[in-house]
Amino acid sequence: MSSLSYTNKKRLVIATAFTFVFMAGYALSMGMLGTLLPRIIEYFGLSVSAASTINISNEIGNTSAMLFALFVVDRLDKNRFLGLMGLFFGASLLLSGISPVFALLLLVRVAIGFTGGLLDNICATYVSDLYGERRARFVSILHTLFAIGNMAGPQFASLCYSLGGWRLSFIVSGIVILIAAVLFIMLMKLIGKPETAVSLDSKKTKDIPYGKIVKRKNLWWLSIASMMLAGETYLTVGLPTYLDRLDPGIFTTASCAAIMTAYSFGMLISRTGLAALSEKLSAATYVRWASLLACIVFIVMLLSGTNYVVWITGMFLFGVISGASYTARFVLSCQEFPLFSSTASAFTGVFAALGNIMFNAVVGLMADAGFYTEAMYVIAAALLIAFIIFTFLYKAPAAEHGEA
Repeated sequence: MSSLSYTNKKRLVIATAFTFVFMAGYALSMGMLGTLLPRIIEYFGLSVSAASTINISNEIGNTSAMLFALFVVDRLDKNRFLGLMGLFFGASLLLSGISPVFALLLLVRVAIGFTGGLLDNICATYVSDLYGERRARFVSILHTLFAIGNMAGPQFASLCYSLGGWRLSFIVSGIVILIAAVLFIMLMKLIGKPETAVSLDSKKTKDIPYGKIVKRKNLWWLSIASMMLAGETYLTVGLPTYLDRLDPGIFTTASCAAIMTAYSFGMLISRTGLAALSEKLSAATYVRWASLLACIVFIVMLLSGTNYVVWITGMFLFGVISGASYTARFVLSCQEFPLFSSTASAFTGVFAALGNIMFNAVVGLMADAGFYTEAMYVIAAALLIAFIIFTFLYKAPAAEHGEA
């Protein structure tokens, strides 16, 4: 079959569909770790601070990925690079499931962070390039798929754990993503890649305006806010461990999976809503109030102690309120520099990854010192700081007001 037999519209649909599959697979794998982390801690006999090195290793890889994206990705063929990252990410997950010792697991988590961070970046920026001015709607749909995958992650992890231990979910998900990547690469060679809505002239993309990017105050405030909002990302992985230490009798593997599934369901509602309202609701306005309301809801959950009903209800509301924050921040960074979407989003992504490292280190050390609950309030304070930034310091980009 010749690539000429396919219209650009069909190529666009196929490329978009695989991008959605990769994003859902990435989200599934991210959603698994939080549920399995208490069991990994038991398996290797780890302290909370030692266990936090799993997430720190992941974020070291993710930070490296954002630096790579900052200087390289906008110069590459994103269609080809997407398939390549799918291959490497699937292989990394598979290795995670068969790592015999903790030290090797940490090294593999660096690889997962690097390949997964690039896969996340390339999925969203490729969709942004494909759809141009319609990026807000389609990136929101893409991140809605992330919410679906993330929602399935805890339950998938819990099921696999009951069938074959904590390793099984990593092995199965890794194999599936590998197969999808091979199919995508073969299909793109067969039918050809789609044309993008954003003109990606090779000479322009090789001349990335780093000076303008570094001088853009909006991007700096957005980056600092992303660092603060990394506390939300920490909760998606670290909360089951906190609850397990709070009362393992109440917060079992199954009950923690249910709590995280409730959060992911709320995230699904949030991202679906943002996709539907993308032309009416400012992304900056959304993330401002989401930060404040999420802070309030989280404090209420912390004050409830071991009340399971409050935690599962609260995490659902937390997801509904803040679940589209990442999408909104990504859209804002792309609006700052549409022709250099990977570079701009990677700039904020570096700060978000550093924020994840910071929260994992601080919370781990405070937990081992006997101040686990107090460490959770650090995350609440960070959410409040993000609200202050978006209220008083960050200015909505011109694109939100229909300006050139």
